[in-house]
Amino acid sequence: QINALKEGRIDVGFGRIRFDDTAVTRVVLRNEKLIAALPVGHPLARHTEPISLRDLADVPLIIYPRSPRPSYADQVLSVFRDCAVEPQVVHEVRELQIAIGLVAAEEGIAIVPESVRRARTHDVVYRDLVEAPTSPIIMSHRSGESTSELKLMAEVVASKYEEWGYDVP
Repeated sequence: QINALKEGRIDVGFGRIRFDDTAVTRVVLRNEKLIAALPVGHPLARHTEPISLRDLADVPLIIYPRSPRPSYADQVLSVFRDCAVEPQVVHEVRELQIAIGLVAAEEGIAIVPESVRRARTHDVVYRDLVEAPTSPIIMSHRSGESTSELKLMAEVVASKYEEWGYDVP
């Protein structure tokens, strides 16, 4: 997205990775809570209280995306390592839907943004994490630009955030 922004192929990008580039302006829309996605039959899925990343240390972990890097996958690995936990990565997949499918197939667990909870997959249970890690949602655009389309995008984001009960950036 950064190259596409700088080359003028897109006007706005959304992502989770922080980067430094004076040609691109970033706006953190919000920090989204991360949660654990567990197979419905997993012993930790029976609990309703938050679970700790330490409880997941020996559980196979599915991360995404496999590339490009750095990515959301690196954020998840950092969350574990910040708690002195070295996760057991078993699958690196291209996208969220594949990760959730592997969780449902009992291949492991995944750490996902809280908004994924809305997917309501019957084979997957979502649990809060004691450590309450977050991941930013970032809107990026070319620095110095103030087009009508960019203003409209900002208005749409603000309107949807208000509708969803989020703080409006």
